[in-house]
Amino acid sequence: MATIGGTAGRHRETPSLDGDEFVWSAELHEVPSFTPRVVRRRRIAIALAASDAVMSLLAMFVATFVRFGNLNSAVESGSRIPGPRYFGLSFGVAAALLALMFVKRLYDADRLGWGSGEFTRIARSLAAVIVGVIFVMYVIGMPYVSREWAALVLALVVAFVVSGRALLRLAESRMLRHGGWLQRPTLIVGSNMEAAEAVRILRANPESGLVPVGCLVSARKDRLSFDDCAHLVPRLGGPCLLASVVAEYGIDTVVIIGSAFDCNVLQRMIRELRGLHVTVHISVSPDDVVAIRAGMREISGIPLMSLDGIALSPVNVSSKRIFDLTVGGLALVLGAPLSGVFALLIKATSDGPVFFEQERIGATGKPFQMYKFRSMSLDAEERQRALQAANEADGPLFKIEEDPRVTPIGAWMRRFSIDELPQLINVLKGEMSLVGPRPPLEIETRQYTEEQWRRMEVTPGMTGLWQVSGRSKLTFDEMVRLDVFYIDNWSMGMDVALLARTIPAVLSGRGAY
Repeated sequence: MATIGGTAGRHRETPSLDGDEFVWSAELHEVPSFTPRVVRRRRIAIALAASDAVMSLLAMFVATFVRFGNLNSAVESGSRIPGPRYFGLSFGVAAALLALMFVKRLYDADRLGWGSGEFTRIARSLAAVIVGVIFVMYVIGMPYVSREWAALVLALVVAFVVSGRALLRLAESRMLRHGGWLQRPTLIVGSNMEAAEAVRILRANPESGLVPVGCLVSARKDRLSFDDCAHLVPRLGGPCLLASVVAEYGIDTVVIIGSAFDCNVLQRMIRELRGLHVTVHISVSPDDVVAIRAGMREISGIPLMSLDGIALSPVNVSSKRIFDLTVGGLALVLGAPLSGVFALLIKATSDGPVFFEQERIGATGKPFQMYKFRSMSLDAEERQRALQAANEADGPLFKIEEDPRVTPIGAWMRRFSIDELPQLINVLKGEMSLVGPRPPLEIETRQYTEEQWRRMEVTPGMTGLWQVSGRSKLTFDEMVRLDVFYIDNWSMGMDVALLARTIPAVLSGRGAY
């Protein structure tokens, strides 16, 4: 038998029909070599810690220089004992911050890049460290740590550390597209259509790092004529072999397809995986996505599932609007020079106006005029009917990767989403938000089902969860699922995290057309 993660053949029991029963017979499978899980996780933790240390120190040095004009100023002690210098204090704060971030599992590879939690825990850790430092200084008789310095440190360290992690994530995305030690052998548990779709999505998005190496069948009907995964990945057995397959093939991540199993089977598989060093994800169907806001509670000894209230309450909507006005206004001012350059390029390279206005459907079905830099020829809308047969998107969407209507400068703008900068005007007008579902055309909404109309419950956005999760590679149903997830699980931290994740997604140009 080959060692775990090797490329030599493995024997696995597979089913053959013998009368009315299934007999498992040996079949040879091969899997590629992967870096061991413990080695990969250690390397990620070291890279993150190094980035956090460098960026936090750099931020504190900048804060010190901005506040005092040099790096050698000392903390006022109020006594004969001289206070420490802010340069040295920065190292102490950085060390305490890294220690607290380690405690909060911010170096755990399983909890990185999955939403707003990472950003929120960084901010809370830093705030706790600063409060702790001020308290300690007060106790030892040096109560005069500059409040301006502390405020600058809080703002700059969070911004620098998050930026450093975003750069690491961008580098990780580029590495994953070319293979390498970051890839994780992934087992798909289930073999129905949703499982096959999961395999195709993961293969189309190598930046996820999850590489499907095999699947487990879900039921007898799947083994007979409905095995949708057999032509995509090796079939490694049934759910009863889950633990042994994970151990034998060196599986790092297990993706269980929730729609492929009954509840009791799901519970049994989860129990089997608890003691194994493996990451477990459960795929949730679009109809069940609302249940993600459910929480388990115990009342008088009875375990109960409680549903949280809606995330976008009137108070939260007001907070989101203030955030849009502040950040959107700043982005519009800072992006003005870039917008001016592209306005001149559009005018110089093609006939027609600089801006393109199109009616889109906003929250609750209200139409509005959405602004973009013109990236297509003037007769683009008329030519769409002739190109309908070449449409590469499913559902009500229309997309063509090599769209002949796009101008040369337009293709470059669309790749990096520069054509969408004028939508900041829509944000300031309240017709759009910085983050939210993309606004559809009226003709698209005519084909919406009741479930798909749920994405129209909130103000549409310039970017959103599906844009940073695959952009144009995702199917329409996957876009709807992610939009509904965003609506049901919104938080201010999620908006900030999605904006941060948009930057590397746009710079890489992946999935855009």
